Amino acid sequence: MPAQSPIRFGLFEVDLEARELRKRGIKLKLQDQPFELLTALLERPGQLVTREQLQARIWAGDTFVDFDRGLNKAVNRIREALGDVAATPRFIETQSKRGYRFIAPINDPQAGSGTHLLRASLLAPPSTSFVPNHFALSQDGTRLAFVAADSSAKEALWVRDLSAATAQRLSDTEGARAPFWRPDGLHIGFFAGGKLKTVDIAGGAVRVLCEARVGVGGAWNANDVILFAPQVAGPLYRVAACGGTPVPVPPVPDEQSSQLHCWPVFLPRSDRFLFFVNRTGPNDLLQNGIYVGSLSSTETHRVSSEIDGNVGVVGDHLIFVAEGGLKAQRFDRERLQLTGQAIPIVQHESASWDSAWMHQGFSVSDHGTIVFQSRFDFARQLVWTDASGNEHGQIRGEYWGPAISPDGRFVAFSSEEFNDGKRYICVHDLERGVTTRVTDGGYEWHPSWSPGGDKIVYDSTEGYTSCTYEIPADGSGSPEMILEPGSISAHMSTDGSVVCARLVRGWPHISVRMPNSAESVNVGPGVELQFFPNGKWLAFTEPGGAGIAVRPFPALRPQMKISAGPAAQSRWSRDGTQLFYIAPDKKLMAVSFDPSSGRAGPPRELFQTRIVRVSIAGFQYDVAPNGRFLINSLPAGSPPLTLLVGIASLFNDWPK
Repeated sequence: MPAQSPIRFGLFEVDLEARELRKRGIKLKLQDQPFELLTALLERPGQLVTREQLQARIWAGDTFVDFDRGLNKAVNRIREALGDVAATPRFIETQSKRGYRFIAPINDPQAGSGTHLLRASLLAPPSTSFVPNHFALSQDGTRLAFVAADSSAKEALWVRDLSAATAQRLSDTEGARAPFWRPDGLHIGFFAGGKLKTVDIAGGAVRVLCEARVGVGGAWNANDVILFAPQVAGPLYRVAACGGTPVPVPPVPDEQSSQLHCWPVFLPRSDRFLFFVNRTGPNDLLQNGIYVGSLSSTETHRVSSEIDGNVGVVGDHLIFVAEGGLKAQRFDRERLQLTGQAIPIVQHESASWDSAWMHQGFSVSDHGTIVFQSRFDFARQLVWTDASGNEHGQIRGEYWGPAISPDGRFVAFSSEEFNDGKRYICVHDLERGVTTRVTDGGYEWHPSWSPGGDKIVYDSTEGYTSCTYEIPADGSGSPEMILEPGSISAHMSTDGSVVCARLVRGWPHISVRMPNSAESVNVGPGVELQFFPNGKWLAFTEPGGAGIAVRPFPALRPQMKISAGPAAQSRWSRDGTQLFYIAPDKKLMAVSFDPSSGRAGPPRELFQTRIVRVSIAGFQYDVAPNGRFLINSLPAGSPPLTLLVGIASLFNDWPK
C-alpha cells in the first residue's frame, strides 16, 4: 500500500509525517521502534510481515541487541497503546515464529477527500450510562432522546438539548424503549410496560395510547399519525397520537407467518414511509429488505434487498449500516430506488447488538446530524465473575452468546472477528488461549453444546429464516441441519431430545423433537429453553414478562413458577441444585432446586451485573463447572455516544 498520511483505522490514526499515533485526535505515547514497526505493518495491511523483514528494517544496525526480546517488547507496546490482546487480536495478529499481520480494516484515505466531519463525544448524565441502541435525534437535530440506566440499573427516558451541557429525566418513563420524535421536537413516543406511550418534554403527563407487547420501532408524522410495530411478528399498525384503536397497515402477513414489519420512518412532508421486512418465509408476499409504503395506498415497493434493519433519511440519501459501518446512498423518491455508490460515513465501528430485531445503533436528523454508538466505545467483554460478584479476568473480543463446554475447557460464542457485520461460531480454548472459527456462513449465533461436548448446535439466519444446525466442535465436519426451518436457540438433552423456540402467530412457543421422531411438536408458550443436566427438567422464559418457569420432561406437566416477576436467561448449575436467571435490573439471581421432588426455594440476589441485555437477547452468560460465571458485559463506567456533524458536505464531495 502506498504510504498515505494519516492512516486511519477505527478510532486511531497514524500520522507518518509527524510520527504520531492518535486516538480521537489525542496523541498517544509510542516510542520510535514500536512506531516504526506499526508503520511497517500498516504499509502491508492484511499481509504477513516476517520477523526477518522487521529485523532488517528496524534492528539492522543493532548488532548486539537481543532481537527477539526487542521485537516482543515493541509489539507489546503497540498493543498496549491500541488496547489490543494477543489471544483475541483486533489489530495485530501473531503468526507463530513467522511474523505479524495487521488485520483491522483501514479506512480509505481518499473517501470524502476535502470533507471535514465534526466528531464529538456525548456523555451520559452523571451516575448513569446509556442503554445501547435506545436513542433518537429530533428531526431538526437539536435534541437527543435517550434511555439511560442509573447506578441501580433502573432505566428511564431522558432528553438533552445538544446546545446544553445537562439532560432532563422525564417522569413516569421507567422501562422506556425505542424512543421516536414528533416532528415539532416537543413530544416523544416510546414503548414501556407493554404499551405505546407519548410524553410532552415540557413536563406534561405520559399518555398511554394502546397495547404494544414488544415495540419494534415507531414513527410520528405531521398529521399526528403514529406508525409502530407492536409484536415480535406481524404488520405495522397506525394509531392517532391522541389514542384510539390501532389499525393494521397493509400488506398484512398471514397469521401463521413469523414475518415482521418494523422500524418505520416517514419520508419528510409525505405520508410515505420506509420500513424493514424481516424473517420472511416461503409463503410470504413480501421478501426481506427495505420497503416504501404509504398511509393512503396498499401498494409497497422494495427499495433494497441488501440493507438490514432501521434506516434514516437525510435529504435525498438513505443512511444505513452495512459491512460493519455507517453508509449513505442516494435515494430517488420518484422511482423509489437507490442510485449510485454507497458512501462510507464511518467504517467498521458498527457492532450488531440486536440481531433478533436488526436494530442498528444510530439515529439521524433531517439535516444530517448523526448520533451513533461506536463499537470501540461499547466494546463488549466476556468477564469471569464469582458468586460474590468479584471479577477474575476476561476474554476480550466482539463476542455474543457464550456457552461453556460440559468439561469446562472451551467456550463457544458468536464472533464478529472481522468487524464487517458477519457472525461466525468460534470456540475458545481456555487452557491455551486460542480461538478457532468452526463455521463459515457469516450468519451464525445461539451456540450450545451437545451433552457429550463433541458437537455444537447453533442457529443460522442465512436466507433470513432461522435454522438450527449441528457441527463437530473442532470444526472438522460440515454443518447438518437438525430441525425444521424456523427454529430458534435449540438445546439438546442427554437422551437426544431437542427443544427450541418457534414463533406461532407471532408468539414464541416451545417446540420439542423427541428421539427417532421426524417432526417437532409445539407444547405451549416459552423461549430461552434449558435442559436440566440429566434432561429430566426443562427451564424456560415465559413470554410477555411472566418470568422463569420449570417443567418436568418429557411429561411437561405440571409447570412451576421460579422467578417472582419478569426475568430471563435461566441457566442450571452443573449439579442441577441451583437455577440462575437475570432480573430486569440486571441482577443475577439464584434459586435452589431439588430435582427429586421438584421443589424450588425463594429467589435470592447474587450480585449486580453489567450484562449487555436482559430479554430476548439469547443467553449472554453461562455457568462453569467450578461455579464461576462468564458474563457478556458492557464496559465499566459510562461509554459515550458519538455525534457527527457535516455529512451533507460529504454527499457533495462524493462522485454522483
